[in-house]
Amino acid sequence: MDIKSQKCTGTLKVSENVIRDITLNVIRETQGIHEYKIPCIGKLEKNSSVSVVFRNGAAEITALVSLAFGCKALNCCEAIQQKIKTNVQDMTGVMVTKVNVKIISLI
Repeated sequence: MDIKSQKCTGTLKVSENVIRDITLNVIRETQGIHEYKIPCIGKLEKNSSVSVVFRNGAAEITALVSLAFGCKALNCCEAIQQKIKTNVQDMTGVMVTKVNVKIISLI
């Protein structure tokens, strides 16, 4: 039995929205950390607690979070940074150079 392999040619582009959704899912699944809810001023205005910027083909992610009272901030933020980086790279193949986690509030 002969198996022929074919090379695929073309490009694959991953939308910022996909990376944003992966990041939000990681935040929602992590105990002690919650998505920071930005008040919506207008229907057309794009408000999100996660921003993604592409630089030289790699992503830089910034996440605004609310931290549960009593959580150790350093441990929670380091854990979520690693989870975000790993999940985005594994699911999309996009290299992540930086993950910024900003604690906006305590709940």
